[in-house]
Amino acid sequence: MAVDYTLVVKKMRNLDQVYGLISAVTRLPYVECDPEEFDDQVYLFTEEEAAKEQAKAYTEKQMPVGVMKIEKKQMPMFYTSLHLMGVNLVVFQDGSGAARVPVEEVVKLDPKLKENKQAVPLMNAALQLTAIYFMQELRRPGQKKDDPERSRKLQELEEEMTADLYRSRFILAVDVSKVPEGQDPAKSGANVQIPYVKTPSGDMYQPLFTDVWEFQKFQKKPEMKLRMAAVDFQKLLPSLVPQAKGFILNPGGVNLVLSREQLTSIGKRYGQ
Repeated sequence: MAVDYTLVVKKMRNLDQVYGLISAVTRLPYVECDPEEFDDQVYLFTEEEAAKEQAKAYTEKQMPVGVMKIEKKQMPMFYTSLHLMGVNLVVFQDGSGAARVPVEEVVKLDPKLKENKQAVPLMNAALQLTAIYFMQELRRPGQKKDDPERSRKLQELEEEMTADLYRSRFILAVDVSKVPEGQDPAKSGANVQIPYVKTPSGDMYQPLFTDVWEFQKFQKKPEMKLRMAAVDFQKLLPSLVPQAKGFILNPGGVNLVLSREQLTSIGKRYGQ
């Protein structure tokens, strides 16, 4: 039976602000798979206190979650970002109860954002979603290392994520700020630099991005002039500079470390 979402969507769009749950692990909206409907869903609230109560309940279950305020001007990009993350449902809660609203009913996905395998990926929703689920579980505090049920769950999540990694196309960042005006950065001898991320221990990694949205989060230093280069999984290892220990996928989001050894292992597992 078809459901009419007109009234609740109108209410959502007319609010001056809403409050959502944000994962302290990924710095992205907290995503949960509904155990009955299997929707990949996020939670929004009209009242800050209700959001705080829900966040507290998750934190008590060793799932570190906070509350983020989303202003009216931020809402279109927020809902679009849910498409990019692979989220398909919003659980919207106000004083009258909870409504389950498909993201597509709130903001339609721009056809231009659909995955393009021939150029830099504008979106990479499958990998974003599986990486989010894996990291949310992996970094839960206070978990027993010898818990067989959790080990099984982590293994399943990791297998889903690595399969998506192998199938994906990524964005590499190159810094062309020192390339002379008019010179082609792709030509040999061009003064192209590779940006890097350093861990607290001092190890160096190259940033890697699932999509343009994640790349734009990284491009904040005014002295850097970054360009995007598309690369398939099979070309990741050859793209690493010698001093890098690997990549960090989406440093502004899931911040997933992919070492040289892990990349080699994934390649062998899926037939490279």
